[in-house]
Amino acid sequence: MTTKPGFRNDIKYVFKELSLVDKLLPLLIILAMILGILLSVYVPQSRDAFNGAQVVDVSIPLAVGLIVMMIPPLCKVEWENFAQFFNKDKYLKEILVSLFINWVIGPFLMFGLAWLTLFDEDEYRVGIIMIGMARCIAMVLLWNHIADGDNTLCAVIVLINSLLQVVLYAPYQIFFCYVITGDYHSSTLAYSLVAKSVAFFLGVPLGFGLLIRFASIYTIGLTKYNKFVLPYISPWALIGLLYTIVVIFIEKGDEFIKEIGSALRCFVPLVLYFMIMWFGTFFTLRWLSNFTNVRKFNLKVPSSDSEPSITEETKLLCGCESKMEEFPEKWNNGCAANYASTITQTFTAASNNFELSLAVAISIYGNGSKQAIAATFGPLLEVPILLILAFVAKYFKIKFIWSDVDDHREEEDVQLEGVECSE
Repeated sequence: MTTKPGFRNDIKYVFKELSLVDKLLPLLIILAMILGILLSVYVPQSRDAFNGAQVVDVSIPLAVGLIVMMIPPLCKVEWENFAQFFNKDKYLKEILVSLFINWVIGPFLMFGLAWLTLFDEDEYRVGIIMIGMARCIAMVLLWNHIADGDNTLCAVIVLINSLLQVVLYAPYQIFFCYVITGDYHSSTLAYSLVAKSVAFFLGVPLGFGLLIRFASIYTIGLTKYNKFVLPYISPWALIGLLYTIVVIFIEKGDEFIKEIGSALRCFVPLVLYFMIMWFGTFFTLRWLSNFTNVRKFNLKVPSSDSEPSITEETKLLCGCESKMEEFPEKWNNGCAANYASTITQTFTAASNNFELSLAVAISIYGNGSKQAIAATFGPLLEVPILLILAFVAKYFKIKFIWSDVDDHREEEDVQLEGVECSE
């Protein structure tokens, strides 16, 4: 059996693909929380350090941190390929599937889980719901890459989600946080503030991201931009995030300690959300893709009168019969599914734009609010959970039979890697 060595090598590969910063992100977030709490408890005057001039109801120093946090992810989006991507008819079906999963299933699932687990914690619940409405943009490109997904499809979905958030996040926030609960009066008062917050904290970074990317590509070219400019820009996302988290816990760190049990309950809906969205999307799309591909394959099988038909003898054919015979140890249920597109849809469904949800929560409810504290748990849990799921994806690629995976090549790679490891 070569599956186990392959799985070990996949784990090493995933860790190798991650930068040191990505590996340490959960630990750095925890340390930022601890620093903010210590300053709040032992240096109480620090709570007044960020009072003063404001923009969109956020102090200017904190607003700068939020914008800096948002710019690097938007600099990584392939905006220059927008027209090219959408001229390809093969992505139309995938786009429609992604829109349904991301903008219908995801927000409603997070809403349901938040109410189920935080029914008595209104403020924390709102912060969790706001994470579910912010769909993935840049971090998912990393998960999709190391899991061998369809990078072009992932870029298309990221482009669409980035643009739709400008339009949909404000009405979604009003609908899920106020209207659906019957609080129509608050929804009328809050809409203008939410819209301004989204326009500022997504629009301004989006403008900077477009300017930096296109100016760099025009002057030095895409290759040099990826090699020299992005490595300099990328760390600022982490700097802005950690700075923002420290400020949040400076403001309410003492109260957080008193209510730590209630705060940590926010972990429950988030963990459930990531797991349900990932595994639910994976197995549902694998089954649907297999069902569609089997029908297409059978329609190509001619009957005795040379007309395409599905008979009792051919209706179970999927085109992967030879793979099943050669690799009987692999799981073949749903074998005609496409791995690259399935795993791309899976990761884009399970990922969220935690930067936007955090920025809007701070703008609407305040940097020391429970809603903002709940929003900080998004990146704290998403990074390690999706890192583990990247391992799972690589394992599933080896363990299942897929229509687009060359099993001969996969087996040879696993054997070669096993030899290299033994040396």
